[in-house]
Amino acid sequence: MVGGAPTEGWASTLITTPIEKLPTMPEDPTPPARHLIALWAILAILLVTVLGVVVYKAWPLLYPHALALAPLDPDCRLREGPCTASFAEGGTVTLAIEPQGIPVVVPLAIRVDLAGLQALGVELDFAGADMNMGYNRVALESMGDGRYQGKGMLPVCVRDRMTWEAKVLVQTSAGLMVAPFRFETSRTGQGLP
Repeated sequence: MVGGAPTEGWASTLITTPIEKLPTMPEDPTPPARHLIALWAILAILLVTVLGVVVYKAWPLLYPHALALAPLDPDCRLREGPCTASFAEGGTVTLAIEPQGIPVVVPLAIRVDLAGLQALGVELDFAGADMNMGYNRVALESMGDGRYQGKGMLPVCVRDRMTWEAKVLVQTSAGLMVAPFRFETSRTGQGLP
């Protein structure tokens, strides 16, 4: 101070400026860590809930509950021609897939003939017998008189030989009836019985 008056410069501004007018430090734009933890917890709960609903809704589509299951016929040679499965409760399902030999990665013509069953809808589900090959289900179109047809395709497998189970899913007013058929494919199409 010179002669009782403050000297010029930043120090004099601080001394003569009221506290309310002093510049303040900006507030930290990031929320405290506890808010982040709560936000992530809420997000995780929402994600788990959504996944739970998806699994709950998809489970019956992927693994339908069967009212009746036809026995698997060990003498069926689906690669050579049509096979028939019979239900203990009555009714038969005949499945034919062309071209014969059932090649992989080739469009397949699928035909299902029902006898003694009143179907609301028919689907064919292809599944690997000992390897998960993903969802591969074909809705078949009614041609009348218990005949259904559609198109499908088998994916190629990393294995040279693959055992498949084709399940004919017959939706009736009483519930779902399932007729399984097994066959093998080969990437090369050679060496199969």
